[in-house]
Amino acid sequence: MIDPEFLSENVERLEKYLLSLPIGTLFTGELYKLSDERFTGISLEGFSEEPMWFDATSVGRLFMAPDESTVAVLNVSEGDDGTPAGVKVISDNEFVQEDKPVTIVAYQDEGGPRIRIDSLHLVQVMLNKEAPAQFCTVAFGLMACTAYRHGFTRISLFAGGDGPPAADLEDGDLIGYFVWPKFGFDAPLLPVDLNMAPDHIRDCTSVLGVVEADPAWWEAHGRGREMYFDLTADSASWKVLLNYLYTVLLENDDEHQENA
Repeated sequence: MIDPEFLSENVERLEKYLLSLPIGTLFTGELYKLSDERFTGISLEGFSEEPMWFDATSVGRLFMAPDESTVAVLNVSEGDDGTPAGVKVISDNEFVQEDKPVTIVAYQDEGGPRIRIDSLHLVQVMLNKEAPAQFCTVAFGLMACTAYRHGFTRISLFAGGDGPPAADLEDGDLIGYFVWPKFGFDAPLLPVDLNMAPDHIRDCTSVLGVVEADPAWWEAHGRGREMYFDLTADSASWKVLLNYLYTVLLENDDEHQENA
């Protein structure tokens, strides 16, 4: 359910800011089919009483496909790996690793319309906390805003890797377990997760709880798992994302102005 006040005060404000950034200007909907024809949009059926229409601009933002991307749309059954049945959007562009397009699935379950990031092989994926890749930062912010506008309830993914991360990260290293919580992704903890944990985090019940209490401990000792972003208005996920995006992007903007 869309909260008009949250939409106006938070989502629309963030969206306007992201679109004002250099990378944000790449999400205008200039997308192409594999045949080189312009991609005009998609209609999702079974997500509401009436089909949901997404024009090319909304598709680009919802499925992390910047301008000049080639886009393919497939209806898919449930995968052996647990990927839900739904509509898969596959996009390829200069930001992704060679022959590894971004794949994102829109689907419906008892919790409402949802999004799953199935594969995200970017050339640079926030390799460390000091230098997050601005493309992914801006693209995910626009994805969350667009998903909220259209009534989606959750974004999920598998956050890979285990702590501690390698000292010198390379493209193949999995670091999602500590990167995605920075964007507001959360998951329940298992008792084994807190083995040998310090006293100040032993009562935590979720990944975000640990990250809030001691982010360095989670980076060193965290474990990969399914995580989700709760799109409900005023959720903990949104609070983390809003704080992170404004903090990181404004800092980068200040540094750019100082070096200009």
